[in-house]
Amino acid sequence: MSIDRRQLLLGGLALPWLGSCETGRRSLRIGGDASRTAHRLRTMDFPKPSAVEKHKVLILGGGVAGCTAAYTLEKQGFRDYLMLEMGHDPGGNARSGRNEVSAFPLGAHYLPLPHPSQADLLEFLQEAGALRGWSARGEPQYHEDYLCHDPEDRVFYEGRWFEGLIAWKALPQREIEDIRSFMHFVERARGTKGRDGRRIFQIPLDQSSRDPEWLKLDTMTLSAFVRGQGWHSRYLAWYLDYCCRDDYGTGWNGVSAWAGLHYFAGREAEPEEGATVLTWPEGNAWLVQKLMQRSRDRFVGDTLIFHIEPTAQGYQVDGWQESAGHARRWEAEALIVALPRFVAQRLLPGCAVPSGVLSYAPWMVANCKVARPPQSEGMPLCWDNVPFGSPSLGYVVATHQNVRRYESASVLTSYWPLTAETPSVARTIAGLRSPQDWEHLVLADLELMHPGIARDVQSMDFWLWGHGMIQPRPGYIWGQDRARMPLTSRPSLAFAHSDMSGISIFEEAFARGRQAALQILQNSGRQA
Repeated sequence: MSIDRRQLLLGGLALPWLGSCETGRRSLRIGGDASRTAHRLRTMDFPKPSAVEKHKVLILGGGVAGCTAAYTLEKQGFRDYLMLEMGHDPGGNARSGRNEVSAFPLGAHYLPLPHPSQADLLEFLQEAGALRGWSARGEPQYHEDYLCHDPEDRVFYEGRWFEGLIAWKALPQREIEDIRSFMHFVERARGTKGRDGRRIFQIPLDQSSRDPEWLKLDTMTLSAFVRGQGWHSRYLAWYLDYCCRDDYGTGWNGVSAWAGLHYFAGREAEPEEGATVLTWPEGNAWLVQKLMQRSRDRFVGDTLIFHIEPTAQGYQVDGWQESAGHARRWEAEALIVALPRFVAQRLLPGCAVPSGVLSYAPWMVANCKVARPPQSEGMPLCWDNVPFGSPSLGYVVATHQNVRRYESASVLTSYWPLTAETPSVARTIAGLRSPQDWEHLVLADLELMHPGIARDVQSMDFWLWGHGMIQPRPGYIWGQDRARMPLTSRPSLAFAHSDMSGISIFEEAFARGRQAALQILQNSGRQA
């Protein structure tokens, strides 16, 4: 494929590479999700394993689903397992970094307050210390340090900051009417049940209604559905596109209408006052650390799985350890495959999904250390700061949970879903960009919101995700291909990954990991 300079500068972004450089006084560092190592699965040029190790269960993949599987095994008193992960640390796209100012997220950075029906997730949050207990009325009471501090979010629109993500005071009446009409529709959908008695939109999403009339929404894009309702507000179009890029890494022209509406209606209505999310300076890496609290000695990183062989006793698994420069073999009676399906199907051809079904969004995340928090007109600095019309999603203040957040240096985490091109082209372009290219893009975006801020930016850490999350394109969530993904003829094999849901959120990965671990324990007779 040929890509000219204009495409490189204006197009999407993609596959990570490692390096560092210095431009004047500003330090630039770039890293990514070990794609170079993973691409060896295409050539399979690995030596024979030099050692063999045996366990009852192997967990392949250390993202949130794999970590939850390990957490679940531990809760059931089962310890004869090992987790193998390509990265150096567990967490997948919930990993984090740190500089001298603060920890910061490399990907997922918050958890919306769970619905009361999510008992297993709430139990975990209580064990982790995020949930302190329950009120006399049975309402969850969260640790105040972890509830997002006020003010929560704002939008930069027509040269001024406004509270929230809708600039109500700056919009004409016709636009306001369209936005309110959409929100009223969402509110009705949130409480609606299908003909099977289930709520239309639930988390985990497999608990949602299978009412065919509502499942038709999965056959069209969100933009087509909204336009079909007669809502033509320019601001509403931007807002919905922003929300889809935020949660799905895909614009509203490419997201299933069912998935797009699930973003709004799958959770409880936001409270009029008070926090709506749990967050930490390191983002969801805090949750990963709690999931792995009892499993740290069961984790083996820097291991690329390159071969899986079913045997009469279970499985042989071969992995390449890049830093050690050798291959190893593990034998197990059962497997929990918590790898993205596009990787898993290379290792287990029987679980392959038809070509074109799976699509993953590339991302770039930039953590910018600034000498002082940015100043601006209108609504003051918030946790989430969003510029209207930008290719970025704006930035999150990593130090927002610090009560002294306005008094010293800070870290701004700038999020860039790479949606300007198709995912494959975006990955290629991103892999060609230099740290200076990223620097220019991110600083231009920040300067739009805060003229002169570039002189306060002291360092920039860029992190590239080639396959950051599954994209819920029309037909994927309620199609037959996704429905078949958890199925296997071997009771000693279970799959666990959020791409089996079609929505890459913590709650879905948590549910998948827990379900897979319980399935393996039950099928092995270790659980009643």
